[in-house]
Amino acid sequence: MTKQQPSTRHTAAFRRSAFALFALALFALASVASAQSGRHAPKPAATPAPEATPRAESESKSKPRAASPSDLIVSFVVVEQDGGMLNLDFNARESVVDTFVRRLGQLRTVSVSSGGKGGRKDARERAKKGRGTFVVLFELEEERAAMGEASIGRIDSRTLLLKTYVYAPESGDLKYTDTITQRPYRPTTTIGGVRVPSPGRRVEQYPSQLQLEQAARDAADRLMSRFGVIPPSEN
Repeated sequence: MTKQQPSTRHTAAFRRSAFALFALALFALASVASAQSGRHAPKPAATPAPEATPRAESESKSKPRAASPSDLIVSFVVVEQDGGMLNLDFNARESVVDTFVRRLGQLRTVSVSSGGKGGRKDARERAKKGRGTFVVLFELEEERAAMGEASIGRIDSRTLLLKTYVYAPESGDLKYTDTITQRPYRPTTTIGGVRVPSPGRRVEQYPSQLQLEQAARDAADRLMSRFGVIPPSEN
């Protein structure tokens, strides 16, 4: 009996089927590989940004703070001489007193207020009633009167002396007294805490309101130094 061989047509069909299955398998494997390669690793958690400083807080640091009681070194009440220098120009006298008070008040370590007008007895009695505040009596006196001579006619402002009397609180004792004589007016500045003339032409005026006001600043600076306070810069 003769064995029947498969036909060429059947063999070709089988091969095409096998090739199609193989191609389909390759396509499936490629799809899986592509899907896996397309996956992204999980992103790391974002690091929180540092918290910004509140606007109000940063602005407050740039603003000068108000003086607190712990800043104070000394407190003054300035009493202006009453009834003196009647023949001295009123505006000139008030300007000198104001310059003295303003100079004392330039630093936050010094508290200063005006105590009106009065004499030595008034200043002493006021100090006795105070608590921690020194009373300063500010006087203008002519050199001739200081030497016991009578003043004649209008006062020459070049001869004026500036006097300060400081009375201690509660006891009313005279703690400090000082006399300032005028010096030729000269614009000054401060370098390293030392006062030096400002660059430019030297200025000398007699009489001069500027010279009197300069003497008032000198009196205030010496008073502050007496209480351990470094006077403010002239800049």
